[in-house]
Amino acid sequence: MLTWLKNRSLLLSSSVVLSLLFAILVGVMAWLLYGAQRDAVYREFDRVGDKLRAQAQANLNLIAPASEAIMSGREPSSEDLGILKKLLDVMTDSDYMANAYYFTTSKTAKDDGVYLQNLQQSESLASNGSVPGGPYKASEAFAESFDAALKGKEDLSRPYTDDNGTWISYLAPIVNEQGQAVAVFGLDFDYDKVAAHINGILWRTIGIGLLAALLAIGLVVFLLRTTIRPLRMLADRSAQAAGGDLTVVVTASGGNEIGRAAQSFNAMIASLRSLTIDIKQTSQGVTEASRKLKETADQTAQATNEIAEAIQGVAAGNESQLASAEDSGRAMTEMAVGIQRIAESSSVVSDLASATASRAEEGGELIARTVSQMRSVEAGIVKAAGSMDELNRASGRIGDILAHISEVANQTNLLALNASIEASRAGEQGKGFAVVAAEIRKLAERSKQSSDEIIDILRTIGSQANEAAAALSASTEEARSGSELANASGESFRSILEAVKQVSGQTEEVSASSEEMSAGSEEVAAALEELKRIAQDSAGRSQQVAAAAEEQLASGRGSDRRVRRAAGDGGAAERGGQPVQGLERTAPSVLP
Repeated sequence: MLTWLKNRSLLLSSSVVLSLLFAILVGVMAWLLYGAQRDAVYREFDRVGDKLRAQAQANLNLIAPASEAIMSGREPSSEDLGILKKLLDVMTDSDYMANAYYFTTSKTAKDDGVYLQNLQQSESLASNGSVPGGPYKASEAFAESFDAALKGKEDLSRPYTDDNGTWISYLAPIVNEQGQAVAVFGLDFDYDKVAAHINGILWRTIGIGLLAALLAIGLVVFLLRTTIRPLRMLADRSAQAAGGDLTVVVTASGGNEIGRAAQSFNAMIASLRSLTIDIKQTSQGVTEASRKLKETADQTAQATNEIAEAIQGVAAGNESQLASAEDSGRAMTEMAVGIQRIAESSSVVSDLASATASRAEEGGELIARTVSQMRSVEAGIVKAAGSMDELNRASGRIGDILAHISEVANQTNLLALNASIEASRAGEQGKGFAVVAAEIRKLAERSKQSSDEIIDILRTIGSQANEAAAALSASTEEARSGSELANASGESFRSILEAVKQVSGQTEEVSASSEEMSAGSEEVAAALEELKRIAQDSAGRSQQVAAAAEEQLASGRGSDRRVRRAAGDGGAAERGGQPVQGLERTAPSVLP
């Protein structure tokens, strides 16, 4: 099951899980409701039986003589039996109470079962042929309750079935002044009607629960679709950025986790775009510096050639030697200017390298923000757990309200019974019935209010389930988005590291060339000083000066080759970089 859910879309998986949760919730509620209603009915039977048994106990002066006469085989007083029958008939004036009766304490066990002896019964039993003093074959459940009554206890039997239907019987002893049982009082409740009533309430509750669950699932599916839509857009834009398009922008709406993730993504793209622009500008600056270094090397080579020609003309005359020395001085000045420019270019390259390091720090901040985003995922999961706790508490409230409904129903039945007894005793002048009827209406209104509270609580449960589903969905997508952001950031920093390495290598080459040129310039200056000092007697030393000039020329040619190689490497590096969209329009030149 879990593997199947992992391979399906988030919307389908969430819908299936929520449907299962709601189905389980409705089933548990129905089971709890059925048990509560059943227990409430049994408690009602006990209360009604206890009350009527107290009324029957008040007639001990009629019951004891009749029971003793029947058990001794004598004829009981017909007047006493008639009064007892009328009282029993009044007790059965109820929808659920079918029969009322008295038994003597006699019990006979035979091969075909246990037999009891009738004392008196209501009209409903008399019409079926039951007479005072006649036998009654008791079922196993009835016999157990009868034995408990003989021991002085009130007992409610298990449901049992006979020829007339399915019943639950209440049996209690009628005791004399010495506490001895002289008869057993009994009531039969129609279990079929009770079961039909409980099942009707159960099915209505299940219908309401299923309807609320369907509405809640529909709302959750709608919210999930609305939530996933911007996440899909963010994934598409991330794929485009990974392909090299740094012009993508995600529309950030709202201040929730998804909106903050979109803002972080836009900030990361902007930082990467700026960092790439800086790298390109640095590469262009290094290339330009290499070109200028090459020009300076060419000038140096030309000046060295002029120095050699001037030295070769020393043998012809001191004047031409002095003129050549002046030309060499000018050439050395130009060389010094070229070296100064190289130093300035190196400074620019150093500044650009510092800027690159600063951008790398900004990239580290983006990684920290990504970690913060993952913490938001944890907060969403905690919120989902809180919502599920609210669901549990709402379920507890449902149990309390259902108990309240049961209590109201019990009181309603008792009032109805009291009204019937009052009307029977008072006859036509029974004004108490109106009072009891008014109380019944009030209790009915309380039952309606409790039903309304049940509906409100079910709505609350649906709302809490929505919040839990939204939080779980947001948490799952946040984790996925954080992973993608971290991967993209890693790729970007690897590219940055490679570019910084290339810039560092080119800067080292430029620095080495500058040092070689500086050494050559010092040698040339020393040679010029020597020429001025021996200008009057240079005839004998002209060959030595010529050799020094040739050495300087060779050094200049070596510098020229190194500068050309540095310029060629810079151009190749610039041509070898992969173009990134969105940079051509915004990358200005670093050097004029």
